Amino acid sequence: MAGPTPVSALIHAATMVTAGVYMVARCSVLFALAPVAMQVVAVIGAATAIYAATIGLVQNDIKKVLAYSTISQLGYMFLALGVGAFASGIFHLMTHAFFKALLFLGSEA
Repeated sequence: MAGPTPVSALIHAATMVTAGVYMVARCSVLFALAPVAMQVVAVIGAATAIYAATIGLVQNDIKKVLAYSTISQLGYMFLALGVGAFASGIFHLMTHAFFKALLFLGSEA
């Protein structure tokens, strides 16, 4: 979709985007017992953060920039979870919900 309405953006942010981060954080006990799995999560998170931010730099539409920024921020969240900073990853998830919602509402015009 080209531009989400506030309601569809809220539904998207509340379900699809954050589900993976929340699931990994809730399964932190299992991930802590599997250091290789945590390393894979951290590497994929770092690669996602860098790759999405790089793509976002060359976009012309503000909503595409915000979308790639969201992907990049998710990469940072997974990076935090992968290195064992579970509280920091969830904290970033919560703060991201607020600042990204305000950015999307500001870009609706």
